[in-house]
Amino acid sequence: MATLRRFSRNAITVCVLALACSASAQPADTPQLDDANPEHVRLELELGRYRVIERAGGWPLVPAGPTIGPGASGARVVALAERLAASGDLPQTPSSTSVFDDALEAAVRTFQYRHGLVVDGLVGRRTLAALNTAVERRIEQLEANIERLRNSVPHGDGIHVNIPAFEVRLLRGGETVWRAKAIVGTLDDQTPEFDAGMTHVTLNPTWTVPRRITVEEKLPEMLADPSFFDRGGYRLYDPAGNEVRPADVDWSTMTEDRFPYTLVQMPGPGNALGQVKFVFPNEYSICMHDTPAKALFRAAVRTESHGCVRVDEPLALAAELLAAEEWSTERIREQVASGETLTIVLPEAVPVTIHYRTVSVDGDGVVRFFDDVYERDAAVARAREAL
Repeated sequence: MATLRRFSRNAITVCVLALACSASAQPADTPQLDDANPEHVRLELELGRYRVIERAGGWPLVPAGPTIGPGASGARVVALAERLAASGDLPQTPSSTSVFDDALEAAVRTFQYRHGLVVDGLVGRRTLAALNTAVERRIEQLEANIERLRNSVPHGDGIHVNIPAFEVRLLRGGETVWRAKAIVGTLDDQTPEFDAGMTHVTLNPTWTVPRRITVEEKLPEMLADPSFFDRGGYRLYDPAGNEVRPADVDWSTMTEDRFPYTLVQMPGPGNALGQVKFVFPNEYSICMHDTPAKALFRAAVRTESHGCVRVDEPLALAAELLAAEEWSTERIREQVASGETLTIVLPEAVPVTIHYRTVSVDGDGVVRFFDDVYERDAAVARAREAL
């Protein structure tokens, strides 16, 4: 994450100066701004800039082909330089840039950061698709997210989860003090938007498997694999809360409609909640937690959960939240290593906001675009048009 922070501060030098100049040159494109909401102001300025680009005919397309990287040359590189100059990611106007040099690689990295892509300086499939997204679509995104801001209360310090960004941040004094990747719900189990208050943190949590997951996903495994319980650290409980030995169950009679037990996974390396669970009571039974499936954080699109938010680097977040209670990262690790479940009540509830923004402004003022993973922008646009 330190690399990303250094990069974003360099990006602001390139992006914000260009954006401010072009926006101030077109005051007619800037509507009445909500000065009480700096993010609203920033997005309105960006909208004005993109409308100028639209009137000028948009930006050029980069032809399809293999990945473009350092040392590449030719017509596609020329088109790439023109495209990045048009959006302000390449600060100087290219005259005949036909070689992928250091300046062009830096511009690609700036573009990738602004569009929620893996920042590797290579123009592969996803970066090419983002480059060739029409300016009209970016304007639609800006309009939808400006509308979201108009209809929401500005949020301050606390934990912020932006679903399309697959990112969670902890803000204090308006500054991001911790940031990490997030995994959110699948298209079938979408993470909802809501506000809540985090009340406690549990180390080495147990996982009471939700009924639907138990009968739809876990029951077939129980029936097919006798080692399911020992291998996964699961236990069964009857409706009265008494533990039931799997060997005492007549599995031949168990079906989705006839399964009277509660399935609980005990703490351990394979526990689905990982080493830490962050609890903020809400009507959706959503929480934030660790995960043993760390490899999923390497993916660009992270819609993999049943709705809860899985968090990368959770022990660092726990240390930030529990610092006032004298819980250092080292002490937290020692507790986790003990294998014992411990719930720590926070002295004050920490605000948690889970929202859906396909365009947002980072701490340096850079406007960032993200894929509309749940396709919610269209509904915002329809509601706006109905007014």
